[in-house]
Amino acid sequence: MSLENERMLDADAAESEFGEVLAATLKHSSLSSLGPIWILEEGAGHLRPQNRVKQPPSMLLYQLYIGVLKSYASAEIPRDDKRVEKRAEAAKKLLTDAGVTRGVLLSSFRTAATSHFLPKLEPRILLEYVLEVEQDTPMQFTRRRDGVLAKTPRERLESANWAEVPIAGRTGKSKCFVSNLGEVAVNGVQGLRCFAVSFGGIDGYRRGLMVGITSLTDEVTWPKLAELLAWTRSIRLAVRRHNRKGDDGTVAVPSKAGSSLASTVQVRANRRLATKIDLRAASQASLVDEPAQLRGKLAQRTLNIVELFAGAGGMGLGFMRAKSEGRQAYRIAASAEIHPTYVQTLKHNHRYLEKSGMAAAGSVPSTVDAMDLRSSEVRRSLRDRALERGPVDIVVGGPPCQGFSSANRNSWSSSNPNNALVDAFLDCVALMNPRVLLMENVQGILWTRRGGDNGGLSVASHVLSRLAKMGYLAFPKLLDASWYGVPQNRNRFFLLGIHRDLGYEREDFGAWGPFPRATHGAGAPLPLVTVGEALRDLPRIGNGEEREQMPYLSTADVRANAFLASMRQGAPSDVIWDHVTSKHADYVIERYKRIPQGGNWESVKEMMTNYADVSRTHSNIYRRLMPSEPAITIGHYRKSMIVHPEQHRGLSLREAARLQSFPDWFRFAGSPTSVDGGLLHKQQQLANAVCPNVTKAVAEYLLGL
Repeated sequence: MSLENERMLDADAAESEFGEVLAATLKHSSLSSLGPIWILEEGAGHLRPQNRVKQPPSMLLYQLYIGVLKSYASAEIPRDDKRVEKRAEAAKKLLTDAGVTRGVLLSSFRTAATSHFLPKLEPRILLEYVLEVEQDTPMQFTRRRDGVLAKTPRERLESANWAEVPIAGRTGKSKCFVSNLGEVAVNGVQGLRCFAVSFGGIDGYRRGLMVGITSLTDEVTWPKLAELLAWTRSIRLAVRRHNRKGDDGTVAVPSKAGSSLASTVQVRANRRLATKIDLRAASQASLVDEPAQLRGKLAQRTLNIVELFAGAGGMGLGFMRAKSEGRQAYRIAASAEIHPTYVQTLKHNHRYLEKSGMAAAGSVPSTVDAMDLRSSEVRRSLRDRALERGPVDIVVGGPPCQGFSSANRNSWSSSNPNNALVDAFLDCVALMNPRVLLMENVQGILWTRRGGDNGGLSVASHVLSRLAKMGYLAFPKLLDASWYGVPQNRNRFFLLGIHRDLGYEREDFGAWGPFPRATHGAGAPLPLVTVGEALRDLPRIGNGEEREQMPYLSTADVRANAFLASMRQGAPSDVIWDHVTSKHADYVIERYKRIPQGGNWESVKEMMTNYADVSRTHSNIYRRLMPSEPAITIGHYRKSMIVHPEQHRGLSLREAARLQSFPDWFRFAGSPTSVDGGLLHKQQQLANAVCPNVTKAVAEYLLGL
């Protein structure tokens, strides 16, 4: 018995472990939140006609959406065509003819060989996928501590850690286990998640063991991924059940509420996935909730901010550059930073703001001292200093992130002592009782566990819990700096707290929350700012350039480039400062010469003989920037060996500062005892800094509260 197009399938009381998952999925799953689920399968294996006349193999497409599973489309595969490439082409054509452009596609390697099918899916920006793969498929695994390892899933499974996960509505004795095998690249497609699912047990090879790869981000939880992967096998049971019953049952799937913080905040794991998220959001712009109706209660005067863990002062600078109807909207009542060199950076730039007239007199602290906010006495002293300017309206800060950052493989840990500084930030909030707070950190704060008695909570969840007890509505969100005119893809965690005394409820801000909408990029009024635009007026220099000042390029038309105009505002018109570079060895420059735009260390891996294990190298080492795109995330750009897009050298300090949206007048203090003027200190300050353009956008939004 064959299936007619659009006929409904009922998987109730399906058989076996996979059948149990199938039935539970239809009755209890929250998969409808992912949009339509498309299931691709070869049909010859189970559609056996009663007369046993051999039929040509076919490829079938099913749709699962809002609790209804139905046959959607099919196509014959020529009997004499068994080549894997042709199967992949047939699958691609079936999806195209059926008009499949969004949702989640599920398929097994038995239907189309994953390595051949995968590249054909990548252009479908809005279509995510979960694919079952053979356990011996060659892959490149990226691990935080191990670097890039060429292994098969079977080899990874030998040391896998398993966790039992709940599958919504499942009954019976069979258990479900999931193992996160890590981020992988398959046949040139990068940024995928690889995982294994086992139904019934995890000892050795068994029929219930499956390996999958997915383009879905971390917002999709492991139980959901287990359900999705199981469908690549259980779809066959659904069809068999339907054929035996001969009816058209329809099963409703109620939605499931509740999720963890890490799955609520949309994680932006890498540039490829972040771009897909942004394009999808832009395509759904007409469905975006209405902007909040702000009441304008907060900004009835110049607002006092306190900057904690100030670093080089990027967050405070963004607030100082925010304007309200042409007037200065904020003043920094106090700044706190423990590192003496960073304190010198704060002092210098505070003085320049006032001296240049960009800030009114008294708008920045008269003094900044190195202070350790872990001390309760120091916190009280800071509060008293701030209150001399009046009530504290807003507290901002970015507690050190080394314990949360995946870029710091040696120190990434829940036991890193820097993680405790988040509590020092919260202690300051409790002491100063601001009406609004803004905390910045890396994405790792979402999943890094907090040590001590609350070890089960992530650091971010712990922060939300404390803020709720203090009377704050807390809104976590990941913001990409490129959305606000920064020529860099830099995704950072921001937590905005609004005291309930301001009279707002969570529902007042909709799904987007109390954050500014993107001004640049997909769906925004302006295009992304590129590396080429950001560096256009800087003169050509060589490896190891030491001159602290030199003239701008006279041929650059600053008036036609809004980003350059903003960078040069307030700076001398005739000279550029800090266009200096580290001196690299000749063999490093030879490597640079062979790396194309957008390329990285893999272009020169045969030259990297001084690396003990080149496969452990981070993917952004020796990355040459693309002039037509925003930059990759600028960490410590010298250590990462980030390469200028056109010149065979590393980035200059000024170029890196531009890519972080620091204006040209901004200077970084160095160590006076260093032979190079403390360039390493300056580079580290910049790596840790918050992009001023991002906090400027947030600051201008807050003026409407």
